[in-house]
Amino acid sequence: MEIRPWNEGDAPFAPLSMLDSKLTYKDAVAIKNEAESIKYVDPRIFRKGTLVYGKENYKVPFVFGVSSDYINVFTHTVQDGHFFSELEVDEKRKVAVIGPTIASRLFGGLSPIGEKIKLKGDSLTIIGVFSSKGTVMGFDYDDIIAIPITVAQDIFSTRNIMEIGVSARSEDKIESLKEEIENIILERHGKKDFRIDTQAESLDMLNGILNILTGVIGGIAAISLLVGGIGIMNIMLVSVTERTREIGIRKAIGAKKNDIFTQFLIESTVISVIGGGIGIILGVAFSLVIMQMMFLPPTVSLWSVVLAFTVSLAIGIFSGVYPAVRAANLNPVEALRYE
Repeated sequence: MEIRPWNEGDAPFAPLSMLDSKLTYKDAVAIKNEAESIKYVDPRIFRKGTLVYGKENYKVPFVFGVSSDYINVFTHTVQDGHFFSELEVDEKRKVAVIGPTIASRLFGGLSPIGEKIKLKGDSLTIIGVFSSKGTVMGFDYDDIIAIPITVAQDIFSTRNIMEIGVSARSEDKIESLKEEIENIILERHGKKDFRIDTQAESLDMLNGILNILTGVIGGIAAISLLVGGIGIMNIMLVSVTERTREIGIRKAIGAKKNDIFTQFLIESTVISVIGGGIGIILGVAFSLVIMQMMFLPPTVSLWSVVLAFTVSLAIGIFSGVYPAVRAANLNPVEALRYE
């Protein structure tokens, strides 16, 4: 779960007021010392920064000021060297652990362990390189640098922190830990200027947002299908009008109502299926491009393609029934006289 800044009266998941955060490193220390259900505590500061190594400058999207528990809370392992210890955090050791992307950009194939880089004029010794974690929801965990939070506070001239990540001793301790944390911080701050988000609550919020988006997109899709169906129906009605003499000739030489009806219904269905096929191809292509841009795994579910094809088929049949019935019911004599 995460403890984040929050103003009383805001919505439960209102945007975080990081600049107005009243959370401090001492709050995290108090939680670690006083909460009985706690396992890990990870106070955090996130900033952008530019790393300097010799003549090379590298802009890193995120500098993580974290505690020694970061690798346990985020399950982020180190492949080379080691992560900084609690002692190094307490003593404000100017050390850093970098992501493999930074290691590759600044040091090529050489080991960066023991090398010194500068961040805002402060020299940091590299003691470790993270294992590749890849990109999660558009965030590249391979392109970060982690430093002790006590050092980050000095470098970025701030006493407050952005959030505190915590882990309970066990799943059944989550609610009791949440209550303990609330009591500890309320006693320290004197008011509720924070919120505690559990993973379950965050998932519920995400599902709520996705349900709203699904409803909106579903509404737009329904309107689009209605417009498309009307368009196909109009096309077929125009086709019936233009081919009235053809229908009369076919009936005169023995075509039955059912034959005429089937012909126009098939034409309507083919038009709809072709349009649906083009839509499916474009939809899959755009989805893959968007997922690639967001660094998400490119996957398209088969059921969505089948559903889209089925809906296209149904729209074609539904939209073609009235024009097909109108064509089938034409009087052959009147149809032959039509100009």
